[in-house]
Amino acid sequence: MIPPSTRDLMTVADSKYMVVVAVAKRARYLSEQKKNDENYRLSTVVTTALDDIMRGKVKIY
Repeated sequence: MIPPSTRDLMTVADSKYMVVVAVAKRARYLSEQKKNDENYRLSTVVTTALDDIMRGKVKIY
């Protein structure tokens, strides 16, 4: 999957800072959920967090 562009992410939030914070929080949450899984990679968690935000699974306030 090609990560969403900055332009696409800006349709979800008002500022780049808000997007970065939301992605970091979501990735941390996903990482904690998968902590016991030996096969996960950090890049996969960040990509999943970006995908969740773009699909609207996570709301940015």
